[in-house]
Amino acid sequence: MKFILLCAFALLGFASFSQTETVKIVAYNVLNFPDGRDDCGTNTVVPNRADTLRKVLSYLQPDIFVACEIQTEAGADSILTRSLNVNGVTSFQSAQWHANGNGGNLNNQMFYNSDKLIFYSQDVIGTSSRDIDHYVLYLNDPNLTTFYDTTFIDVYMCHLKAGNGGSNVTIRAAQTQLLMDYIATQPTDHHHFVCGDLNVYTSNESGYQNLITGPFALVDPINEPGSWNNNSSFAEIHTQSTRASLNFDCGSKGGSDDRFDQILVSSNVMTGVDSVQYINNSYDAVGNDGNHFNTNLLNASSSSYPDSVVSALYYMSDHLPVAMEVLVTYPTSNGLALYPTVQSPTCAGASDGVATINANQGQPPYTYQWDAAAGNAITATVTGLPGGVYCVQVTDNLGQVDNHCVYVADPPAMAYSTFLVPDTDNCNGIIYLNISGGVPPYSYQWNDPQSQTTANATDLCGGTYQVVVTDAEGCQLIADITAQTVGLEEIWKESITVAPNPTSGMLNISSASIISQVEVLDVAGRLITSQKASQSEVSMNLERLNAGTYFLSIHSEEFPNHPARVRFVKR
Repeated sequence: MKFILLCAFALLGFASFSQTETVKIVAYNVLNFPDGRDDCGTNTVVPNRADTLRKVLSYLQPDIFVACEIQTEAGADSILTRSLNVNGVTSFQSAQWHANGNGGNLNNQMFYNSDKLIFYSQDVIGTSSRDIDHYVLYLNDPNLTTFYDTTFIDVYMCHLKAGNGGSNVTIRAAQTQLLMDYIATQPTDHHHFVCGDLNVYTSNESGYQNLITGPFALVDPINEPGSWNNNSSFAEIHTQSTRASLNFDCGSKGGSDDRFDQILVSSNVMTGVDSVQYINNSYDAVGNDGNHFNTNLLNASSSSYPDSVVSALYYMSDHLPVAMEVLVTYPTSNGLALYPTVQSPTCAGASDGVATINANQGQPPYTYQWDAAAGNAITATVTGLPGGVYCVQVTDNLGQVDNHCVYVADPPAMAYSTFLVPDTDNCNGIIYLNISGGVPPYSYQWNDPQSQTTANATDLCGGTYQVVVTDAEGCQLIADITAQTVGLEEIWKESITVAPNPTSGMLNISSASIISQVEVLDVAGRLITSQKASQSEVSMNLERLNAGTYFLSIHSEEFPNHPARVRFVKR
C-alpha cells in the first residue's frame, strides 16, 4: 500500500521497484506488566520484569512491537527505556499512551524502530470489554523526498474477552465484528496486521470467523485452522501457557495447549501485490519447539531456542510472543498519483453513491476504464453506485497506465429493538422502540388509532402495528411489531417463584397476588398436604416429605378457581 504524502492521499501505484527492507512484527501478552498481581491465591510476583523482557526482545529484535496487559503508562515507558533502548540501541519510540476506555489496567501499546519506520497516526476501536488500538506507520523510504511515495503498515492490537463458551463467545464475536466493520472503512490497499491475544479456542468460533471471512477477510499466514485447545496436533503453534503448575503474577497454568496469540494479515500481505510481502516460514510462536505440549516451558531443553531465552519467556508471561517478517519493496515511481474522492450512498442499500478518480501526475488528457461493477464507465466520475469496491484503469496522454480501487462505504443501516409491555385486556400495552444506525434525529409514524409520532407507542390494544422511522437523510425503516394481550391471571401465574427447588425441607413461595391456599400433590394428583394462607409470601416445612417429584397447587384470592401448578423436587 502506498501513499502520496505530498497530497496526503492514499494511492495504489503500478511502478518499477528496486530497494527492499525487512520488517519484523512481534505481538506479546506481557501479563500484568510491570507490577504483576498477587490476588489469586498461591502466587509468586516476578521482580525486575523489564530486564526479563529485555532478554526476550534482544533475542527477537523486532521493528514493530505491540503488547497487551500493560498496567500503567509508567510500565509502557519502562519497556521503551529498559527493554528496547538498551545496549547502545536508541532508535525505538512509542505511540501515544492510551488507557483502556472501559477502565481496568490491561492496556495496549505499540513500539517501533524509528530507523525503519515513521509513526503516522493512531485510533481506537471501542468495544464492550477492552479497546482495540489501531496504529499506522510508514516506511522511512530513502527516496521519500524524491517520489513523495512510501509504504504504510496498519497494526491492530487486540486483547479479546477471555473465557470458553457462553457470553464470552458472544462478546468476542461482537468485538471482532466491530473491528472488521472498522477495517471496511479503510482504503482497500492498506496492509493490515491484526495482532494480539484473541482468546479463541477454535477457528470455527464465530468471533474468529468474523476475522477470516467476508469481503475484507484476514489470513492466517501459516494456514492452521482447527480446534486448537488441548490438541496435540497443534503443539508447535500453541502460545499458552508457559507454566504447568506454578503460578507467577496471577497468570494461567496447565501447560502449552492453546493458540490464543496470533497475527492475522490482509490478503495483499500474502500476495505481495501492494509492495509488502510475507516472508515464508517467518511466522513463529517464539519459544515453542513443539515438544512441550501440556507441560511447562522449562521441562527439558528446547530444541530450537537458547536456554536463556526460554527461561526469560517462562518467567516473563504465561503467553508466548508471536513474530513474523515481511519484505517491503520501495517504489521508484508514483505512477499517475491517483487518488479518489467518494460520496457514500444516502441510505444503506441505496444506489446513489459517487466515486471520482483524480490524477495528480502524468500528462493530460486522461482516459478512464472502470470495471464491470461500475458499469464499465469511461469517465472520471461514476454515479449511481451502491456500497462496494470499484476499480479503474487510467491512461495519460503519453500512454502511462495506473490503476486504483475505490471503496464506497454503505452508511450504517437502521435497525431496531423493542421492549414490550403487554396489554391486559384494557388497551394499555406499550411498545418501547430503540433505533440504531442511520443519521439521527429520527421521526416516527405509527398506524395505531392515535397515529402516534413518538418512539414509544402507548395505550395499545393487542394487535400488530406498523411504524415508519425516517432519519435525517430521509432513509426509512418500516417495522411491523406485535403488541400482545396477556390476561391478569396469566401475569399472576408468571409472577410466582418457588425456591429453593430442589429443596431438602423449607420451600418459599411468593406471588404478585395474595395466596389463599397451597396444596402439595404427588405425580398422580393425590393431595399430600395443604396449608392455608392470606399473604403473598408463604413458607412450607416439607422435611417429612419423602424424596421425589411433586406439584404445588397455588390458589389466589383474586383467581380462586384457577390455581397455578408448579413442579418441585424433594431431596
